[in-house]
Amino acid sequence: MTLRTFVSAVGVVLALLLTAVAVPAAWVDQNIVKEEGFVRIAGGLGNDPDFQSRLATAAVGTFESSVELPGPIQSLAADALRNAATGMQSWSDYPAAWEETVRNSHRLNFGAAPEAEESAASTALVLDIGPLVRLIRDHFAEATRIRLDVPAQSLVSLGEPSHRQLVERVATFAPMWWIAAAGALVAGLLALAAARRRSLVLVFLGLGGLALAALWAAGADFAGNMVGNLASANGVAELFKQEFLTAARTGFGQWTLIAAVASGVVFVLGVISTVVSGRQRSRSARS
Repeated sequence: MTLRTFVSAVGVVLALLLTAVAVPAAWVDQNIVKEEGFVRIAGGLGNDPDFQSRLATAAVGTFESSVELPGPIQSLAADALRNAATGMQSWSDYPAAWEETVRNSHRLNFGAAPEAEESAASTALVLDIGPLVRLIRDHFAEATRIRLDVPAQSLVSLGEPSHRQLVERVATFAPMWWIAAAGALVAGLLALAAARRRSLVLVFLGLGGLALAALWAAGADFAGNMVGNLASANGVAELFKQEFLTAARTGFGQWTLIAAVASGVVFVLGVISTVVSGRQRSRSARS
């Protein structure tokens, strides 16, 4: 084996190893660590009927426990709260309240919240349903002409302290994906520059990319099952976890598919280039 061949082989291996880390980390950074990506994924959870029902029940329960209703209006309040528990998801202002819930929860869990809020969410993952409680308060005021004060935050625990520690590690390391991506690009270019037959480098990079796509798909299923088996604090947390995992798998699956298609294209180009260059060498040898 010549030095050029060795350098090229090392470059291919390094490019594939760094890519194996860079792509999942980039997806996590863009879709979970960054607020907009998290809202895009978690925002759709508010459309799930079962989750909506449990979320509405939790919000109503929080509202009832946080206010003192005068005796004369308790029967009227009971009707209004029953309507909230069964029909909140049909209110025109529900989508905006749910989006605010998702944004507030992301800020609390990923450390971008104000200091006053951080202390309330420092020990576990939380879902802040305060916007939904305020939504119930506003509709309750419309029905009864009585406006009540509710807490600025209403936190529902989503897990244990160990889960929050895992999220903090992810939030620290996922944004560094570009370092691995840059290393993979440099290694790939080095492999092409050093190779005596660059078409073979394309073939191996394509094959390696296809193998990585399969590995990512299997890894996503494994990680999803592992996270799915973690204990949840309550029914709302369990539903949120399961629905979020389903949405995350679908989103990452799209990235995996794109990577597989791109790798397949690189592999085909490498094969075609190898065949063409082989024929050219045969003609040169005969002449």
